Amino acid sequence: MKIFRRYFFKEFFKFFIIVLVSFTAISIVAEFFDKASEFYAEKPPVYLVIQYLLLQAPRVILYALPFASLFSILITIGMASKWRETIIIKASGASTKKLFSSFLILGVVITLISLVLGETVVPEATRSAAYVRKVHILKQSPRIIQSKGALWIKGLDGSLVRISGFVENDNRILKTSIFQFNTSFGLEKRTEADAAVWDHGIWTLKNVTVFDFKNNTSHHYETLISTSLEEPKIFSEEMKKPEEMNFRELYTYYSRLEKAGFRNLRYMIQLYEKLAYPSINFVMMLFGISLALNTRWGGGIRAAGLGVIISVLYWLLYSMSISLGNTGFLQPWLAPWISPLAFGIAGSVLYWQIKE
Repeated sequence: MKIFRRYFFKEFFKFFIIVLVSFTAISIVAEFFDKASEFYAEKPPVYLVIQYLLLQAPRVILYALPFASLFSILITIGMASKWRETIIIKASGASTKKLFSSFLILGVVITLISLVLGETVVPEATRSAAYVRKVHILKQSPRIIQSKGALWIKGLDGSLVRISGFVENDNRILKTSIFQFNTSFGLEKRTEADAAVWDHGIWTLKNVTVFDFKNNTSHHYETLISTSLEEPKIFSEEMKKPEEMNFRELYTYYSRLEKAGFRNLRYMIQLYEKLAYPSINFVMMLFGISLALNTRWGGGIRAAGLGVIISVLYWLLYSMSISLGNTGFLQPWLAPWISPLAFGIAGSVLYWQIKE
């Protein structure tokens, strides 16, 4: 039994590496051609282009892992069926179900690896790729500095602006502080506002207190027009995207929005996606084993074709459930789990139907 298991693990990893490397290479080449116009216009050094493309690889690998697992297990078992190896296993008194069930442990391991990658390497690499593209390739200076719990930006009037968050759907800035300095960089005025709203091309500060240190006075206003802040698009373009944050960072940012009274469904769904997506690795392994041992598709092209069909069906259901979550039809916590649950249940039913 150990010899068989070692042999099939070896075959699995052979196909797994081929599929994973192929998918990653194709995605990186596609990314290169997608950004080819930028590379041609800016003519950056070749090493910067290579660096940018390589930094995209961890994110691609993370998304490719479940489907590499699915294709590899289908091809491995399909080839074993084609060459009558499964018949030899049964003839020797062993159980194919028990033999290939050891791959479920491998599915758990890949799931944990995916979770760790998604929380460590992928966000950092994605942030670095965005920085290399904007700063080194497009030669755009960073306009927003993000520190723990705050965003810092240089105001249009030379002031320094600190905001606690930006609500993209409402074009609204949360608690805002504006610091104005004299030519000697001495603080002259500090403006504190509970919020700022973009309306008719201007920013209107709400519940404002202005501290004038030059005249040693303070004034309170219900509303006040600000000329320090730039248009909302700068926040959408410069802020960290959800894929550039790990679970903790995204949770912290979303919590700040929620405490301020704003509920961003897209951020909430992407928060739960960070937990749901790694589980797809185990689900695909379970579904692949169950389907392959219950059918006689054979190996090679047939198994790969079956993998393509399953992948397309999975992504159709996954995209549909995420869209329904974004519209509020499904609960945000449920939307990312619809596909893993559906395919997990289907895989479990097929697994128990495997004939010894």
